[in-house]
Amino acid sequence: MDDQEEPDDPASVAANEVVPAPEPDTTAAEEEESTRDSSLEMFEQPAPSPPPPLPPPVNVLDEPVVHMEIELARIQQGMLSPVIVISNINNVPEVQATVEISTDQGNEEEEDDTVPIPLEPESAAGSDGPLPDVAFEEPIELSDSSPNRSGQMFTPRRKKRKRAISPKKLIDSPVQSKDEDEEGLLCPICFDAWTLTGDHRVVSLKCGHLFGMSCIKRWMQNNPAATRGCATCKARATMRDIRFIYARAIKAVDNTREEELLQELNREKLKVIDLNTKLTVVNMKVLEQSEKIDTLERKLLAFGQGGAEFSRSQFDGGAEHRHNYKLFLEKNIEITRESGCRALAYSAKHQLLLISQKSTQPLFPGYSIRMLQVPGFVASAGAASMLVSSRSVRDIAIDASDDLFACAAMEKMVKVFSIQNRSVQCTITPSQDPLWSCAFDKERSKFLYLGSQRGSVYVYDIRQPDQLLEEFRVGHGQNDYTGVVKICPVEPTSIIPCGGFLVCKLKSIWFYEYTPTQQIESHLLNITGAFSAMSYNPDSGLILVSVRPTTDKPTTLVLATLEKLDGVFALKLQHTFEGSRVQTVMYRCAQVYLNDADTLVASYVEDSKMLSTWCTNRGRLRVQQLPMNEGILDICPIRATPGQTYLAALSECRCRIYRLNTE
Repeated sequence: MDDQEEPDDPASVAANEVVPAPEPDTTAAEEEESTRDSSLEMFEQPAPSPPPPLPPPVNVLDEPVVHMEIELARIQQGMLSPVIVISNINNVPEVQATVEISTDQGNEEEEDDTVPIPLEPESAAGSDGPLPDVAFEEPIELSDSSPNRSGQMFTPRRKKRKRAISPKKLIDSPVQSKDEDEEGLLCPICFDAWTLTGDHRVVSLKCGHLFGMSCIKRWMQNNPAATRGCATCKARATMRDIRFIYARAIKAVDNTREEELLQELNREKLKVIDLNTKLTVVNMKVLEQSEKIDTLERKLLAFGQGGAEFSRSQFDGGAEHRHNYKLFLEKNIEITRESGCRALAYSAKHQLLLISQKSTQPLFPGYSIRMLQVPGFVASAGAASMLVSSRSVRDIAIDASDDLFACAAMEKMVKVFSIQNRSVQCTITPSQDPLWSCAFDKERSKFLYLGSQRGSVYVYDIRQPDQLLEEFRVGHGQNDYTGVVKICPVEPTSIIPCGGFLVCKLKSIWFYEYTPTQQIESHLLNITGAFSAMSYNPDSGLILVSVRPTTDKPTTLVLATLEKLDGVFALKLQHTFEGSRVQTVMYRCAQVYLNDADTLVASYVEDSKMLSTWCTNRGRLRVQQLPMNEGILDICPIRATPGQTYLAALSECRCRIYRLNTE
């Protein structure tokens, strides 16, 4: 700076004179130039030099404000605040200096940056006196580089600048985006990126959470086998549940709102279905009442025209033609000494009664099917029993040709057997859930329906046992995941031209209709409760449903028909019967078709330990009560000859055969 030349342009020269003063001599000017320090030495005290001659006194009151223009090069940027060096300020009692700093900032808005800076003389502050209490954000130090400058540093009081702060964009934040991107790429155990191959390749458990293979294996091995589970959700898991993921990039789309809307739409659809069903039931009741009114009007008209005797014969004629049906014990057969009997089925073609029992062969433990020849009810020719499963048999189904039967035995597979050959025809394994029920379609003879514990119905063609035709998640849209108790195929009728099948779950009953376009439509039927059994009779078209008891209602046996009105299927109630008030086991009931007017209903009453029967021509009155010392688990009607009907009642060890007589 000592050798810096003065610019020729007077507009660019810094105005460093406070007031007009006589020009000093050349010697004094050179000494003044030699005392100017560089920007790194500005805070050092210069060496003492002979004081230059003082300029004549200036009257500060005449010009109390000094405006100075400072070059940008003269502003030295420090760590905390800019330092402005102002030269040639005389030792005056008080000076107001106006400092204006202008910078071009794109999106910054500044308030008035021109502030008065009070300067105190050295005599006012003193060497030991405290500096004035000044609050500041960025201090600006003013120093006089002239020989007459004061050694005191002055701190100005300046206003805080207000900056326009742009709103933060949290969505587009690079940190947040980085976290979201890495969320699906890091192992939650070691927080390291997993790979597509190697020991740390990406794998998942059956709960769906992802890990590095080496990490989750180490996690499993460090825990006891009884408490092994997912490292994220603690769900039960084993080493066999580790599955490889072959995707190169995993990115989940947030469809929460879409799922909420779909659930809301399903709820609205269910409301519409419920309202339509209620409307159908009400219309059916209106039609029924209209028919009763028409009947009474005809009888009233006949009474007025034909006299009292004719009318009385019309009213009492039904009672004279009423039949009584009684059961008589024909045989009491001991099936096995160990409890394990559960299900019954009858093959009319071969006249065989199929009974599930516990295996009596020590070399082949499990459960088998025993066959009794009707009407003698003795062991059939050939093998007396067939081993079918390692678990208890819950349901037996016979196909339309009466040559094949299938067993659902609480296992993940179902075997189809030949009645004549006593051999396995095929094995079907639909899912990982145990199977509760099975049924053959009567119209589509090779179709086999399988009901699972989780409420799904699987459809298979036994000619292609490895190919699943259809899966129906019955009631899953209504959060009903209960097991399928019974499946009853429905043959084509005038109301149901293509047929269908009924599905009874623990909490709901559904009807699936085949359409002419080979589509299947589901219908939730208008009956509520906890169900334990269901049966369908194609001769009468009646559906028998057993509703489990509650705290205020006993077991209810509902006899109804399937009706269709305005495209909605509903159950039309025909009769109701009251059963036991206690039910600890899922007992099955049965209906026996007698004629177009009469149907006999049989069920075990647990609280009174009776086998009770009801008839449609007697209303709710019990026709007969037979004492039982064992619970009756299943009841099966047997039509041996056109004129002879039997009823088989199965307990855990014995099978009782009753002959039905008409009085």
